[in-house]
Amino acid sequence: MKKIVVGVAVALATLIMCMCFAACSTSVTGTYKFQSMSMTQGGTTVEIKVGEQYMGMITLNEDAFVITINEDNTVEFKINMGEEATVNGTWEEKDGKYYITLEGKTQEITVKGNTLTMENEGAKIVLKK
Repeated sequence: MKKIVVGVAVALATLIMCMCFAACSTSVTGTYKFQSMSMTQGGTTVEIKVGEQYMGMITLNEDAFVITINEDNTVEFKINMGEEATVNGTWEEKDGKYYITLEGKTQEITVKGNTLTMENEGAKIVLKK
């Protein structure tokens, strides 16, 4: 069960980081914290907002997923869902889009204002500055 939770957390974190890079280059840097996530499996969509329980076991607060995008093109993604994990990576802006690379996997993110959104395999994570 813990492996599933950590796996979902990593996927969501990756999505969040992707969203951070989609903002303009002057505003994409900063720290983004968890606001909500949604997942679709087998035609069913589950949405969890900050302060709500995940799988009836853990309450997700704003520190459940935290992405810090630095001016030196580095990224730090922290997951805290009962167990803590940190993944470091990089980000880049190319052709007006933002991409993050974590553990060798590159993903596009969307940043609008102070909101970063990441989407991957039916999961969507929203973080805010």
